[in-house]
Amino acid sequence: MKVRIIKGTNQIGGCITEITSDKGTKIIIDFGEELTDESNSCIDYPLDGLTYGKTKYKGVFITHSHGDHIGLIPNIKKNIPIYIEEISAKIFEVSNAFCSGKSFHGKLKKFKFEEKITIDDLVITPYRTDHSAYNSTMFLIENNGKRVLHLGDYRSTGYSGKTFYDNLKKIGSVDLLITEGTNVTNPNKESSTEVELKEKAKNIFKNYKQIFILQASTNLDRLRSFREAALETGKKFILDISTANILKAIDDPNYQYLNDEDVTTWVPNAYSKNNKSKRVDSFYSHKDSDFYQKYIEPFDNIKFKKEHVHGEYVMLVKTSMAKDIECNLKNYRDNAHLIYSMWLGYKDKTRPNTEKTREFLDHMKNLNIDEEYLHTSGHADLKTIQDVFEIVKPKKAIGIHTKDNTKLAEYCANYVIINDNEEIEV
Repeated sequence: MKVRIIKGTNQIGGCITEITSDKGTKIIIDFGEELTDESNSCIDYPLDGLTYGKTKYKGVFITHSHGDHIGLIPNIKKNIPIYIEEISAKIFEVSNAFCSGKSFHGKLKKFKFEEKITIDDLVITPYRTDHSAYNSTMFLIENNGKRVLHLGDYRSTGYSGKTFYDNLKKIGSVDLLITEGTNVTNPNKESSTEVELKEKAKNIFKNYKQIFILQASTNLDRLRSFREAALETGKKFILDISTANILKAIDDPNYQYLNDEDVTTWVPNAYSKNNKSKRVDSFYSHKDSDFYQKYIEPFDNIKFKKEHVHGEYVMLVKTSMAKDIECNLKNYRDNAHLIYSMWLGYKDKTRPNTEKTREFLDHMKNLNIDEEYLHTSGHADLKTIQDVFEIVKPKKAIGIHTKDNTKLAEYCANYVIINDNEEIEV
């Protein structure tokens, strides 16, 4: 086999990996956009044989539903199948509808964990990993007796950490390991667990009556942490509409919050057709014709429990909801607080397309709502990376999804430093 990192040896997000079998069968792992804030549209990345020209690839495999791994798949040639875990596919459908407004019409092939997929002389087996996206996948790729493990994004500090390690032990030793290195430039920092974050959240919740939380809708581990913290501190819980739709789509018994008496869903004024305004008409002009019926109507027609915005509550919010928050606080306000629970890069003014996040945070500041950072990484710390090397004992290893892949060579055995578009043979 041959492996080529088309993009990602020295950048976080937007990684693309090409794997070629001994007989020339080619597949791609992940095809996502550059990391920007939640409202930015995809930036095109033309790739010969994948998005244009004569077809070269037999399939594209997606590790998880984050935009920097899946966001560019609408550009893939329609005859190329896109393989994605079945629940991740549902999350992508919802996220894509809310972000871009248009349905995806490509060729999705849904798989279950540990079911082998054979494409010519390649055998690909997906395993569940632990990451800040629900049901994230790592892929074992086998060809002619050789084994490559592409870990995707991973960590061990979430609620699937034990599953991740158990699956690594099932896989065993590999010839080549492809690992992320997001946090390797900060090797002394050990990430806190989601359980530890939940305990910190409980302490914050005790000190405030109204808590607004800015977090990613796809981060269901974080949702669970905040939901349990709210439950244990007696706070009502208010979902944003996109997160509510993800919970509805996945239908996981561990996340049946929609049925809880103390949980309700806020439909923003810009989404509700009960609010007859030009703003609503403008919003729907960019959506599929059935967007309201599929995603908003089931919640818009349920009477919102107005008592939930009076008294003590935890509310998940999006950057588009600043006016909704302001209106709610005019009617009732008592000791409000904002928790920012995402990557800090989304509000870094030196990065492109962060305006909407920064505008939202400025709006909250103007409302005299203090902001607090409470987050733990969705990516592996150095200890977890070294644990992985100890379990799978790779003969060779390369790094992606990192600002400096040479740093991994300082800590990991059999590490090979490569740059984008350089090939490594297995």
